[in-house]
Amino acid sequence: MFATTIAVASLVGLVGCDDDTAPAAPAGATAATASPDASPTASAAATAGSTATTPASPPATTAPAAPPAATGAGGVIDPEQALALAGRTPYAATQEFRSEGGPLTAITTARVNLNGPVRSGRLTQSMSAGGEDLLGDGGAGPTVVVTEDGTTYIRSGGSWRTSPLGDRIADYHGYAKALLALGPAARKGMEDCAGTPCFHLAGTVDLEQMRTLEAEQYKILKGKNVTSFQLDQWIDAQGRTVRYDRRTDLKGVAMRTHGTFKDFGPVEKIAPPA
Repeated sequence: MFATTIAVASLVGLVGCDDDTAPAAPAGATAATASPDASPTASAAATAGSTATTPASPPATTAPAAPPAATGAGGVIDPEQALALAGRTPYAATQEFRSEGGPLTAITTARVNLNGPVRSGRLTQSMSAGGEDLLGDGGAGPTVVVTEDGTTYIRSGGSWRTSPLGDRIADYHGYAKALLALGPAARKGMEDCAGTPCFHLAGTVDLEQMRTLEAEQYKILKGKNVTSFQLDQWIDAQGRTVRYDRRTDLKGVAMRTHGTFKDFGPVEKIAPPA
């Protein structure tokens, strides 16, 4: 029961299902096995049998310039230069994360804006134990919205309320810089991330580094006497995080948060929920 309580408290901090109260996990439950691997694709079908005259082609337009990349000979990414580029270029990305601890599994799917003055986005989150939904809504629709002014809204049932807790979206750029600061041993080299060339950074990060990068998680782990955590992070040639994998041991309970970022684009407007 003690191990389950630790796992619940930590995963609540990750998914933000309630500011004050953690759901109770069913006795003997095992972690769910579903994983948010698939991403939706869009397609357009031409109308069959159309007899309309083909319109004249529109004037040619110039494609937008690709973001600058920090690659050297042989396409090897320079992680310092890549992170410097990312630090100057806010962007949007689709986040698909899975958090596991004890009998619990939490899944977060989000569209987030990163590397700007405020990290904002819309997050859809679920938590389960043994296949049983613990949040009560099956993960239908956004459960957390962080707007451009930093206000956090949480959906409870059919209504929204503002939350006093911040940092629902971590500073992944800051995590990569913390790994790079560990020195040459943290530079694991080039790898393929589902077809994208990435540079792998990995090492043991002191918990105090988390204080300004993910304050709510820092408070939870600090309260459990955690002093460090294991982190692997993969960045692309623009310094954007493509994969993330953090492992922590909380008094014998293995906690892991891992997932991917994809569908990069310009920063998007995040309005308060209706």
